[in-house]
Amino acid sequence: MSLIHQALVFDSPAAFLAAAVPFVTEGLHRGDTVIAVTSDENETLLRERLGAAEDRVTFLPATGWFDSPGRTLDAHHRRIDALPGTTGMLRVLGEPVWAGRDALETSEWGRYESVMNVALADCRAWVMCGYDTRNLPSAIVDDARRTHPALAIGEHSEVSATYADPVSYYAEHNVALQDRPAKGVEWLPDFTAIAPVRQFVADHAERLGVPADRLDDFTLAVNEVATNAVRHGAGRGQVRLWATDRRVICEIMDEGSARDSFLGFLRADPQAGQGHGLWIARQICDLLEMRTGGPGTTVRLHMRRG
Repeated sequence: MSLIHQALVFDSPAAFLAAAVPFVTEGLHRGDTVIAVTSDENETLLRERLGAAEDRVTFLPATGWFDSPGRTLDAHHRRIDALPGTTGMLRVLGEPVWAGRDALETSEWGRYESVMNVALADCRAWVMCGYDTRNLPSAIVDDARRTHPALAIGEHSEVSATYADPVSYYAEHNVALQDRPAKGVEWLPDFTAIAPVRQFVADHAERLGVPADRLDDFTLAVNEVATNAVRHGAGRGQVRLWATDRRVICEIMDEGSARDSFLGFLRADPQAGQGHGLWIARQICDLLEMRTGGPGTTVRLHMRRG
């Protein structure tokens, strides 16, 4: 059994329900674990149509489920790991949250939709992602057809003619990083050990806007990436910290390069003694950007400001 990943492109309540209701009811009939993470409007419609069966569906708020790409992938893994028996699957009816996203966030959520095809490829999961053409930009809807191998049409499924291979899609989104601001950037020009990096974060991150209750987590994420720089980046690196209106950004640069695709998006073997650093950092941070293969490697960790 392997992942089924569909886009449900709809333009009316009827079109949404025509695909969503059979998807959910078939899952309940099969004994699958069914989760619905939709808009409030569509949750109400779905509950009304399901009747008493709604109690067998786990309804979750979309803003919580779609909080950050790394955490959402991990949420899928945890639900799949908890599946009972060996035959049932996880069914997720979701509507990714696009409202209020800036250009970087929109790009990274598109990357998430594409990477899911690799990250969950061998998992017992069927994920149907809703895209409402009445209130989404056409570019996002068009992108959905590129990141989902199949399209849900009522009770049926058809191949997406514009589906893009995840490796190619991922590479498309590796555009140049935005320039750092001209002022207000804190800089640790050279580190060969981790303690100075942790102290640097402690000295500046909260003042720049990292919420106090997330400071330890942010420091841990920076620690994981800085450790990779020391181990794999010629033994040294440099760190910068600055704030934008929305986020605090920590940039870690080293002289090494990584060859693996989808770094930090693919869960490492839980039994492995290493290889977890970037995965952990993606769980903690709200966004993680990584560019490698050129003159060294640059990782940017983003944390929403308090």
